[in-house]
Amino acid sequence: MVVKWLGGSKPDHPMADEKGARDVLASLPKGDAAQAIVDIRHWLESVTATEGFKPERRAELFLLLDEAAQVHQRKLARDYLVSPRATKFQEVRLRQALSGLWADLATTYATLLEQIAADSGTAGRLKAQLPLLCVRAVRALAAQLKWQYMHYEPGEAAVWQALGKVYRFAEAKKVHREAVPLYPGVPMSSSTEREFMKTLMLAASSPDCLMPLDIELAEWIIAHFSTSFLISEVHQPQVTYNWIDLSGGAPPKRLTDAPPASPGLRFFAPGVANEQLDTLIGVLEKGAVPADLNLGGTYEAARVIAVLRHLKLYWAATPPVRKFDRYGVKHRLTVVNGLDAIFARVLGSSAQAGAETWVTENISSGGVGAVVSGAQGDWLGIGKLVGLSVEGGSGTWSVGVVRRCHRLPQQQQVSVGVRTFAKSAYAVTLGGGVEQFALVVADGPALGEEVLICMRDGTFDKRVSPTMAHEGHKYLLIPVEVSETGADFEVARYRVLQQS
Repeated sequence: MVVKWLGGSKPDHPMADEKGARDVLASLPKGDAAQAIVDIRHWLESVTATEGFKPERRAELFLLLDEAAQVHQRKLARDYLVSPRATKFQEVRLRQALSGLWADLATTYATLLEQIAADSGTAGRLKAQLPLLCVRAVRALAAQLKWQYMHYEPGEAAVWQALGKVYRFAEAKKVHREAVPLYPGVPMSSSTEREFMKTLMLAASSPDCLMPLDIELAEWIIAHFSTSFLISEVHQPQVTYNWIDLSGGAPPKRLTDAPPASPGLRFFAPGVANEQLDTLIGVLEKGAVPADLNLGGTYEAARVIAVLRHLKLYWAATPPVRKFDRYGVKHRLTVVNGLDAIFARVLGSSAQAGAETWVTENISSGGVGAVVSGAQGDWLGIGKLVGLSVEGGSGTWSVGVVRRCHRLPQQQQVSVGVRTFAKSAYAVTLGGGVEQFALVVADGPALGEEVLICMRDGTFDKRVSPTMAHEGHKYLLIPVEVSETGADFEVARYRVLQQS
């Protein structure tokens, strides 16, 4: 993207002229994506801070640096999401690099558009570039929000405030529906309105209940359906059931009561995308993959279907209803993370290493809501297996999986929702082959016709019926199905045959 900028004295900067800009871009390391991102962020800051650049030239350089960053940020994003060997330290570095890049791009675009909005002359000279600048600004702000979701942080108010300003500017200039190619060499076009709608729909899809890889997958699915989404300045009963105030600096909300009157009110909904979700789920369940479905990578069908069902739940006109009533209650919980740590505690180990103390906010027959304070819970994420025991209680342990995770950095807290499999856990050894430990999760020691067994990931085999001893009896377990999986565990359902 090249914009012809006006003559005059050039600023003292390596990217002030075309040759210098080309040399800077050519100097970016080709085989080191992390360093390339560091360098691009440096040049974004440098161009922004150097006096003497005309807005037209800054616009050109921001677009060029954004384009140069794409191949590198895609590489780092893949490493973050799918690298099986990344350490926690490496994950943090990757996430910080990516969130920092998008934050810098978002700030530079939003600041530039504010300057353009304040100067009609500049707006006139950049009229042809306004649709692309607005699209890139919304995409950068949306990516900044996504990387906050990846760490289970709420979208910052300042980001939503900037999004509202950019979108209102695009509306005022009547360019919000003008489709433009997103990047050179990328066969995709979009508009400011479409990118804004994608941002709203991801925020409305409860990303704090999705694993990072599923957030990425949800973003691609949302892009696939984005032409079907609806947005309007006027509420359409039974049609638009979400809203946002462009001047409110807050994420979108469900329309339960009439929102406060504001010129920035916009109402939105998935439109016919709800029906299209059902159709796509049916197609994938039959083993087919639509030719036009671009998910940015290859995923197992079961994972795609699970994310589609999650979106269907939160896109429905009627919001999801909890299965069990919740009751506000304060208890201190001792919490451990992972199958090995839980097994050790169930066996009676009193070691405190790795244990954390949480405080419950509410409980139900199916789970616990709790607050994690201070430096605890840095390992938390959707799908993590946890063991819970009430301090000062009977000493029994229950086992659950994290279903909701919401970080509140300013309060140095994490709000967590855990779905528990049962009230108690019992340590057993599975026999009939290679012996290994497992946990019976049940509401009491007596077994019914079926039982849930929590064990190491990959243990379940439909062809193998393991044996176990429990409460003085021997049992044969007939495999039925895996009902839950995580990074290091699976919970399987077995039919129970007592042998002695």
